[in-house]
Amino acid sequence: MSVHPKNPHIRNGRLARLVIRASRNRRSIWARILLFFSGCDIGVPLPKSTFLPHPQGVVIGSGVKLGLNIVVGHQVTLGGRDLDMGNMPEVGDGVYLGAGAKILGKLTVGAGATIGANAVVTKDVPAGAVVVGANRVLPSKKSAYAI
Repeated sequence: MSVHPKNPHIRNGRLARLVIRASRNRRSIWARILLFFSGCDIGVPLPKSTFLPHPQGVVIGSGVKLGLNIVVGHQVTLGGRDLDMGNMPEVGDGVYLGAGAKILGKLTVGAGATIGANAVVTKDVPAGAVVVGANRVLPSKKSAYAI
């Protein structure tokens, strides 16, 4: 069982490992069934170093670029704002995405950033920043996940 490099309490359980494997092999009927029953709609192969502590309701668009060692909470949405497939976010290495976070549009989330629970992000996020609410970057707060 893999353990997060910054927080040893974040691990992938059996369901998370199966969801990550299913995202890498979407043609299998078993992968489709697993993703359906877990409520996940994952359009890209997840890196093996992705952490899904609670892998329910995760939506990741097919043009999203993901870094290594990211933590994706439940009910997180990564996708575009328009029908254009080129408007997808890029997530850097070591990013923490809190439960219910929405990252929408063509933007970059810098390495080691923390996106708080239920935050809505539609603008670029600098590396090591903490974002809460609607695009509110906390200026005096440095992310504990910053590299």
